[in-house]
Amino acid sequence: MRRILIAAAIACGLCVGLSARAADKDKKEKEYKGVLIDNMCAAKNMTKTNPEEAAEGHPKSCALKEGCSKSGFAVISGKKLYKLDDAGNDKAKDYLGVKENATKVVVMGTLSDDGKTLKVTDIKPAADKEKKKS
Repeated sequence: MRRILIAAAIACGLCVGLSARAADKDKKEKEYKGVLIDNMCAAKNMTKTNPEEAAEGHPKSCALKEGCSKSGFAVISGKKLYKLDDAGNDKAKDYLGVKENATKVVVMGTLSDDGKTLKVTDIKPAADKEKKKS
């Protein structure tokens, strides 16, 4: 009986350890591809049938306006909206301040527990899908 209890305790410990690893795996940094936009204008685009496509027409200059940029930034990816954390907002402002950078981006980060906020580590331009054929 004692051996069975010890074996059961070990098995439970392994299950807990494996589930903790699975939870950690979900928290790894991922790529979020979409359109970088200020939160004020993002809310308007989320009411559209295709929010990401609607946001593609949003001018970078609007996102950088004082009123809009104070609302913070987000990435619209498909039909999902991911707000950026405070550090991500700073990175977004710096990114958009570079003349050559477009609003189509790849954001590297981890999703918060609520599934709505990205803890951003990097923002870079999205690769152009349409490559010229030689």
